[in-house]
Amino acid sequence: MSTTTQTTTTGTACPFTERFDRRPPRGFAAEAAGMDWRELLDTYAPSTDHFHLADLSRRPLGRGITAYEAILATRDAADPGRFSARRLTTTSCGDLTAMSEMLGQAGARVEIETFHQYEGRAFAGHTFTGSTAWCTILRATSGRRETWAMGFGEDSSAASIAALLNAATLLHLR
Repeated sequence: MSTTTQTTTTGTACPFTERFDRRPPRGFAAEAAGMDWRELLDTYAPSTDHFHLADLSRRPLGRGITAYEAILATRDAADPGRFSARRLTTTSCGDLTAMSEMLGQAGARVEIETFHQYEGRAFAGHTFTGSTAWCTILRATSGRRETWAMGFGEDSSAASIAALLNAATLLHLR
């Protein structure tokens, strides 16, 4: 089995392709051309952690519906050491839909325009317990604003939620 490595316009290998053995989505790849891994993370998966998810719980209600409860904290841009936290609840048929609803309740609506998900190997800087990591790349909008965002997790659901929270940060807090 052979793998190909995508190169950017600068002639360097795409750092996403190196970790996930897949090319990123076309529009994302064009926008991120020439970035190294650190710049890619800083741009699309900001570590400033403006939206912080804590204490997410799920309770199945039957027929594919689940009750969700979480604490969603928002970092104050003027005072980065200060968070305001809200306890949010919703019912939904999935984790990503529930998180989208909770962000809407917090005033940070995000519409997912495109969704891409990849499984790859864990990498330095993330503390996944296994040797694999998941990555979700979203194209998201809110009103007239739009952005690409990335999120990582030990499973596909955690990566999707992380990408959605990063999209909310990029769309509403930057």
